[in-house]
Amino acid sequence: MSSNIQHERLHKIHQTIRARSGVNRKILADRLEVSTRTIQRDIDFLRNRYCAPIEFSAERGYFYSEPEWELPAVRLSERDLFALLIARRAVELYRGLPVAGSLNRIFRKIAGTLSDKIDVYPDYPPERHLSFAPEPLLEVDERVWSRLLGAIRNKCSIQMQYASRNSGGIRKKQVDPYHIINMQGDWYFYGWDHMRDRVSQFLLHRVKSIRILKISFEIRDDFDINKITESSFGSFGSSEKLKTVRLIITGNMGELMAERQFHPQQSVTPAKGGFEIRFPVSAAGKRPFYNVIQWILSMGRDVEILAPQQLRELVRDEILAMKKNIEK
Repeated sequence: MSSNIQHERLHKIHQTIRARSGVNRKILADRLEVSTRTIQRDIDFLRNRYCAPIEFSAERGYFYSEPEWELPAVRLSERDLFALLIARRAVELYRGLPVAGSLNRIFRKIAGTLSDKIDVYPDYPPERHLSFAPEPLLEVDERVWSRLLGAIRNKCSIQMQYASRNSGGIRKKQVDPYHIINMQGDWYFYGWDHMRDRVSQFLLHRVKSIRILKISFEIRDDFDINKITESSFGSFGSSEKLKTVRLIITGNMGELMAERQFHPQQSVTPAKGGFEIRFPVSAAGKRPFYNVIQWILSMGRDVEILAPQQLRELVRDEILAMKKNIEK
């Protein structure tokens, strides 16, 4: 029998005992359309699992010896509590971001509904058994976050002050914001860039201020966040100019990375001494394959680039530039 159905029945038993006197097993069985044996099992469960102070007398029927006792609103198993702990630890990864406060408040509401007499507490297992090593995160201005979310919800254009990575200066941009996304821990959003006349990706950390304009917009039919995420690699995502990357990874890196998922659409086949991996990646932007290049360089001699040729040339140029720096 479903635990949810049982818990619903426990709440009805609890409410009936609280609401009237003279309640016995037959009355509860008739009310809930179950057998008296089922009612007895439920009463025993309430006493043993929740330490419910249920007493019985011929005059009063079932009653609570502690009138203020309440049945916990949420019944969680040890597995549920472990998942709850994972969620709480995951919230810590978003410290410093506007969303962290909301997530913490939600967690406290959930934890607040638990009985103080359950066998396993939300802090199970102890800290020494589980921890997270979060990466450094870029902070996002709460006002920027709130205004951007409002503009997306109401489909209003924005004018923002944006810190350009290339020029280092602050640029004024008009953007129709479409979608906010978290990529590798940091927050980005996609929108129609009126200056470039195309959909662009923006890092929220670089947005210094936002002004919501009295200009409405409609999201372009060709914008599909799923296509973007399915072809993204690292912190860059785009569905433009897709090319298939083919690599052979061998040696120590082949052993280390053999069973890992690096791309949503990757395919892996065995190769001599390692494996071949294929996945689509956008070659758009001023620095195409930028994240892929950094990843390839981190594997050193254990990786061979089969395709595309453009990627081979970009990695070669990067290695030559590194060689010049080393030989200075």
